Amino acid sequence: MRSLTAQELGRLSARRTAELVRSGELAPTEVVDAAITRISDSNDVLNAVVFAAFDEAMVRARDMERLLVNGADPGPLTGVPALIKDSFSAKEGWPVSSGLSVLRDNPARHTTNFPRRLEAAGAILLGTTNSSVFGFRGTTDSVAFGPCRNPFDPRRNAGGSSGGSAAAVAAGYVPVAGATDVGGSIRIPSAWCGTFGFQPSPGRLPFPAPSNLFGPGPYFFEGPITRTVGDAAFTMDVLHGFDAADPAALTDRVDFLSAHDRARDEGLRGVRVGVTADYGIFPVDSEVRAAFERAILVFERLGADIVEVDPRIPFTQRTLSDVWSRLTAIGTYAAIEALAKQGVDVRSECPEELPKPMMRWVDTVASMPIAQLLNDQTVRSEVFNAFERTFADIDLLVAPTLACMPVENARDGFTQGPTEIDGQAVDPLIGWCMSYLTNFTGHPSASVPGGHVRGLPVGIQITGRRHHELDVIAASAAFEQESPWQHSYQLCTYAPPHSLPPPRGLIGGCRGWLA
Repeated sequence: MRSLTAQELGRLSARRTAELVRSGELAPTEVVDAAITRISDSNDVLNAVVFAAFDEAMVRARDMERLLVNGADPGPLTGVPALIKDSFSAKEGWPVSSGLSVLRDNPARHTTNFPRRLEAAGAILLGTTNSSVFGFRGTTDSVAFGPCRNPFDPRRNAGGSSGGSAAAVAAGYVPVAGATDVGGSIRIPSAWCGTFGFQPSPGRLPFPAPSNLFGPGPYFFEGPITRTVGDAAFTMDVLHGFDAADPAALTDRVDFLSAHDRARDEGLRGVRVGVTADYGIFPVDSEVRAAFERAILVFERLGADIVEVDPRIPFTQRTLSDVWSRLTAIGTYAAIEALAKQGVDVRSECPEELPKPMMRWVDTVASMPIAQLLNDQTVRSEVFNAFERTFADIDLLVAPTLACMPVENARDGFTQGPTEIDGQAVDPLIGWCMSYLTNFTGHPSASVPGGHVRGLPVGIQITGRRHHELDVIAASAAFEQESPWQHSYQLCTYAPPHSLPPPRGLIGGCRGWLA
């Protein structure tokens, strides 16, 4: 096998990378060095990676080479470079800033499941990715780190709150990156960055949260962002499994990769696919609607039975976004209070970094009567009931992931979504993110790249019945087979537009913050 350039290595899937490393055709150090080179080449523009642990990664790669020489098998992800999100996910000893400068020196005391299981399977972690403050909005930007820029147009945002992970994967830094999702934070940036973002069923990837095991907020998910559906299936096979520390953890094992491989051969013949451009309540940009109509044709070619549906959700989109904000702000309030008990009062130490819309919701829930919480949970239950009624007649529900195209980055650290779509007011925090509905209900879903408008990706969300995430993987794999998107990453551009501020990062074989 001839020597591959850093960019060629960046186009390899996680599966192929692991195969080549385990067979001895690629060395782990070669793979990691190439990933560091790719990050070094363009991270000053994209601002996707905020904390680097490159020296540690090279040490692990050298140790892995010795294991391989001695005949050991480090695991199915041997030598695969990966990144985790700088919020919620944590690796012991690495800082977790959650988008705030005051937490830059806040080392994690333990490693959470996602990175722990990645490393146990042989993956090599390179650092952490940009996120919005406490993950509380659909864009990625902060005063501390600045915006994560879209690889397809750096003037625009990558989406959030896992924007750094999606941008890093689209740019070819790594084939898989970790993400979390309480309102669509796996799927929102995947839609805008043209990656595959998978949100599994609740408990499929356990996430023990010792201080908030029974919190009242929307369903919280962890999941992978990848360039291919196969890599997501491959990663999910490695990562899922019971953990008694999470009361929602599922006990059964499922075979994601087999579902993926089978669907690529069989298509979607006889599968009833419900389609809705707006769930009957959201205003949707005309360009997004047009892209969605083209995506429906792909499902038709795959043999699916297409059924137009209206879930008949009995609330306005503004009512639902307010409910989401209140329920999510309860967790944000708890996080701020927990930090204060540890001696970090973010309200007084970095008030200028706390987004005002987020803090208005935090202050609201701090004095919210219990009757409001009960009412919000009733609204959430009605959304669940609407989804269940809809799924009585269909196998999958397909819709645009988002209601709008990527927005331009602000210069003050507070990029947010549109305030209006198609003449109708929406909440710029989350009101354009139709993805949050499944955080209310717990139905598994994924965002697949569904084409481009003016050179920018459009995401299509595929949602399955409760606990039927294999159906989502299968449908996504069939869609990818019929309408492949790998060539689209050639459209990514890293030339800084004139409107960008000077780069703030330091980069190289190092351990530390890059912004």
